Amino acid sequence: MSGNPHTSVRSRQVAAELRTLRERAQLSGAEVAKRLGMSPSKISRIETGNSGLQIEDVAALLGLYQVPASTRDELLDLVRRSEERGWWTRQPGLPKLWRSLIDFEAKATRVQNYEALVVPGLLQTAEYARAIIQGVAPTITNAELDNLVASRLARQAVLTRASAPQFFAVLDEGALRRPVGEPGVMHRQLQHLLGAAEHPHVTLRVVPLAAGAHAGLRGPFVILEFAEEPALVYLENHGTVLFLEEEVDLAAYRLALGTILHTALAPAATAERIAQIAAELG
Repeated sequence: MSGNPHTSVRSRQVAAELRTLRERAQLSGAEVAKRLGMSPSKISRIETGNSGLQIEDVAALLGLYQVPASTRDELLDLVRRSEERGWWTRQPGLPKLWRSLIDFEAKATRVQNYEALVVPGLLQTAEYARAIIQGVAPTITNAELDNLVASRLARQAVLTRASAPQFFAVLDEGALRRPVGEPGVMHRQLQHLLGAAEHPHVTLRVVPLAAGAHAGLRGPFVILEFAEEPALVYLENHGTVLFLEEEVDLAAYRLALGTILHTALAPAATAERIAQIAAELG
C-alpha cells in the first residue's frame, strides 16, 4: 500500500515504530484490531502512514504492546507534533540518534550521501569507524565505543540484503588522504571502498582536490528516496540530526548534489584515484 505523500516525517517514524513494536509483541494486525475494537484495515493504515495518527489510538497500541514509559512518552510527543514539517532532534547517545536514519534507510530505494571529511558510514570498516568515533568523542568509555561501532556497522546490513537500495556515495578526496587510526587502517579502508564499488547497487564518486571550492564545502548530507513516499534530506552535526521534507529544501540539496557531481571523477576514474592513494600508503 502506498504511503500518503502528505504524511510528515514524524508520522512516518511513528508508523514504522508501531509496526516494529507489534511484531516484537508477536501479534498480528488482526489480533491487535480484535483486542482494541478496531478494524484490521485501520491498523494497516496506521502502520503504513495512510491514516492520520490520533493520540488515543497510538496510546492504546502502546499500552497493548507494553511499551516502557520513556518510549511511550517520546512517541506520543511525536504524534502531538506530527503535523509540523521537518524534524530535528538532539540525543546524547548516537545509536538512538541513528535509529531514525536506519529505519528510513531500510525503506529507501535510493540513498545519496555526500561526505566532505570522512568515508560515508555505510562504507566504513570497523577499525576506521572506531578510530573516527574515538577522535570526535575522546571521553567515551570502551563499552560506549563498542556500542557505537556496532551500531554503525549494523546500518551497513541494508546494503547486503536482496532488496538493497541504490547507494550513491560522493566524497571529497581529502577524506581519503586524511590519516585515520593506526598504520594500515586507512589502507584497508581504501581497499574496502574499492571492493564496495564493484557491487552493482553501489556507485562511488570522488571530488578531486583539484576541484577547489565547490558546493559540497557547505557540509555533508544524505538524500533518501522511497518508492511511494516523499523524499527526505538527513543532516547530522555534533549530536543533532535534522530531517528536511519541504520540496524547496529537497530541490536545494538535489541541486547541490548535481553541482558536486559535475566536479567529481567518473566511477572508473574514482576507482583509479582510490587505488593510487592506497598505493601511496603502501
